[in-house]
Amino acid sequence: MRVRIVVIYGTKIMSDSFKSNSNALTQAELASQLKLINIAEIEILQAVLLVINTQYFQDKQYLEPALVCAQVLNHPQVPSLYATSPRGYLKQQKEYVKLFKDDIQQKLLPRAIEKVLDRHIPRTLEKDVVMARNSAYKQERTDSWREIKHGKQTKVGASDIFDLLANLSLTNLIEGEVIADAYSYIQTNYLATSDRIDLSDVCALVLNHENVPALYATNAREYNQQKQSYLSTYQVKVRKVIRQVVSQVNLEGSEHSFSANATAAKNQANARNVRSWDQTDDA
Repeated sequence: MRVRIVVIYGTKIMSDSFKSNSNALTQAELASQLKLINIAEIEILQAVLLVINTQYFQDKQYLEPALVCAQVLNHPQVPSLYATSPRGYLKQQKEYVKLFKDDIQQKLLPRAIEKVLDRHIPRTLEKDVVMARNSAYKQERTDSWREIKHGKQTKVGASDIFDLLANLSLTNLIEGEVIADAYSYIQTNYLATSDRIDLSDVCALVLNHENVPALYATNAREYNQQKQSYLSTYQVKVRKVIRQVVSQVNLEGSEHSFSANATAAKNQANARNVRSWDQTDDA
């Protein structure tokens, strides 16, 4: 299984099934609790900003970073590399550098830039309602992103990469769908053992799965198109993966579920299949 995680912040991240549950978390509460970041997204955004500023300065008005990033991230050869911990962050970053960085920067990124230039559609910083809400949701999670990276800042010019990411007109629709459906499924079917099932770890494993694609959008029109694509093509497959992953985490334990309780962690050490996490590029 290849762990693949993507987060999208749509106009309605919570499914209707959430509303019927009196214990359901609000969108803001979910955002504050999630520890989830796509290392591929961070690495590609940094590369896009560097190339635009150094090699395409004259065409910068036609190269909004979100458009280029979406072209690259939606490519089938680009994996999602979600992580939920500092250890996972470093592991996924090493995998990106070893297996994907060269091809992305030498082949996919130049092609993506040329496609965006061919459109010749200037973009402004003004966001539509969908992207504005997504940005607000991502801003809630910037502290969690920094925590995953041990509080270190990654600078691009004078700006922090996490602040840039939070305000970028870019969202992965399937991420929000996975978060909502995974939370609802856990609350409905595993409420008694939900304390051992960390939602961030579940989402990371699902989003990094080889059968779960990235569906990035940069505006409301693209978002709605991706939504239709998800509903017609991917929803059934994704929900099957969610069921499998939740069952796996329930049996083996979650990376974070026992972190605050050393005794519980020790008691569960034999039950949890640590090797399986390592083989799935550990979220």
